[in-house]
Amino acid sequence: MAIFHSNEEIDYKRILNLSWPIILANITIPLIGATNMAVVGRIPSPIHIGAVALGATVLQCIDWSLSFLRRGTTGITSQAYGAGDMSAVFAALIRSLLIAFVLGFLVTILQQPISWIAFQLIEGSPEVEKLAEEYFNIRIWASMATMSNYVLLGWFYGIQKPKIALVLRVLMNILNIPLAIYLALNLDMGVAGVAWSAFFSHIFVFVMGVIVTIYISYTSLRQRDNSFDLGFLVPLKDINKLFQVFRINGDIFLRTVLVFVAFSWFTALGARNGDLELAVNSVLLNLFWFISYALDGLANASEALAGQALGANNLKMFDNAVKKTFVVAFIFSLIIVLVYWLSGSYLVGFMTTLPEVKSEAAKYFPWLIIMPVAGVWCFLMDGIYTGVTETKIMRNMMIVSFLIYAGFILFLPSVLGNHGLWLSLLLFMLIRGITLIIPFKKIRQDCFSIPKS
Repeated sequence: MAIFHSNEEIDYKRILNLSWPIILANITIPLIGATNMAVVGRIPSPIHIGAVALGATVLQCIDWSLSFLRRGTTGITSQAYGAGDMSAVFAALIRSLLIAFVLGFLVTILQQPISWIAFQLIEGSPEVEKLAEEYFNIRIWASMATMSNYVLLGWFYGIQKPKIALVLRVLMNILNIPLAIYLALNLDMGVAGVAWSAFFSHIFVFVMGVIVTIYISYTSLRQRDNSFDLGFLVPLKDINKLFQVFRINGDIFLRTVLVFVAFSWFTALGARNGDLELAVNSVLLNLFWFISYALDGLANASEALAGQALGANNLKMFDNAVKKTFVVAFIFSLIIVLVYWLSGSYLVGFMTTLPEVKSEAAKYFPWLIIMPVAGVWCFLMDGIYTGVTETKIMRNMMIVSFLIYAGFILFLPSVLGNHGLWLSLLLFMLIRGITLIIPFKKIRQDCFSIPKS
């Protein structure tokens, strides 16, 4: 299973072949949260939905704050892939895995102070918070596997083997969905049951991912010179490369922290208005994550292609990747709009059977319908900037966007209520895209040493 190929042509067929497995793989990521929500949504009380929502929000803040491991791994790996440097490809994987192990271990041993701080900041009723802490205290033990899974996902994207990532994510949900139903409903374990199902699913995928990675590494090295050696470990001694990994990951970390502060702020403001509004916003946010991960799949494709183009120092390839992924992304966002417009009530009905939650969710669903068109640009630009590892600009533009969002979310909900919350979120997505498009011309010139006109 060789990981390199000579085809550098960027056309719509190649973009689609690269994108669809990544999109499907990404969509399966929030399936665990959605499955947990759907399972507890069958328990006749909205506090279980709220509990899973709050517990999952805390975990998402941690996991997504550390998801820079995936983006950083893809950017560095795709550049090595484009340059045809197999040693650098494998070195990128090992460096990122070492960082993932350390961070996952730190999160695990610091779980008690993290839990205390998180549930001080995110308020809910006493009943909801008690169940949310139970959910958190179980799932947090899978942190090392979760962080490592981000690295493996990013590496598979970087070497442009997204189908492997898709298979692993499908396997995760094949295990999680029936296990969650069995533990939570059949054994009457409730919130604890869905937490344990997620825990075992993450561990399972990590083990399978390591097995697949070892196989790819072994066969690729043998195909190079018909022997297996550990020469690819030599680049690990390069301190400058290690610092580059920390710099890139640090920028993406700060950017991601701000994203989840924004979403946590959204959830916290909704929680203050009662369990019903918390449940409604939680159901809609879980449906939003499907939009987010689907569009992020196209961003991952643009990231891999942009990184490969920079590694090969091929400006034409880069321009083709940017232009054609923009076209594909816009069309795809319109398709998502159509799907949500036609099937909104069915999607909400899948998430919960509670009549009061379904009725209230219908009032705010139109915000979800228009979110893909407003948000597609920020996802795509994030991918391009990460692919060429210009993460400092991405970080700075996120700071600007967050400050503007803060003004919106402090003012609009007081005037428009929960509609103001959703409008603030929509504007946040739109502003992120605009701020990233503005400096793009300069980044293109700098990356490929184009004389300024």
